[in-house]
Amino acid sequence: MYQKELPPYKFFDLPNANYGASNFDAVLDESGATVGLSMFTGYSWNEKRALSLAIVDPSVEIGSQVQVLWGEPDGGTAKSSVEPHRQYAANADVSPVPYSEVVRQTYTDGGWRKKAE
Repeated sequence: MYQKELPPYKFFDLPNANYGASNFDAVLDESGATVGLSMFTGYSWNEKRALSLAIVDPSVEIGSQVQVLWGEPDGGTAKSSVEPHRQYAANADVSPVPYSEVVRQTYTDGGWRKKAE
């Protein structure tokens, strides 16, 4: 953030780090192949983590290590709302949806999503 020789990495604004109507940041596997897209990124106070909601190829198993290529290629974009930047490969773990274990285990048939009768 403070270096002047190179453009900074894409700024990660808290709590909502989206820098466009929707992100389309590549999700890469260990070989560097694109296996998905991250479309929403931010910080979760409940989970105390940065989370990236992404779609990934069904062959990618839960628990797999991937990287989210954060930011736009080639120094950024001409959009006035996005500063010039470099991309950053952030490590990520593929996790189940919903991310919260409490929600996965308790917000089902009798939970808050149950339709009123």
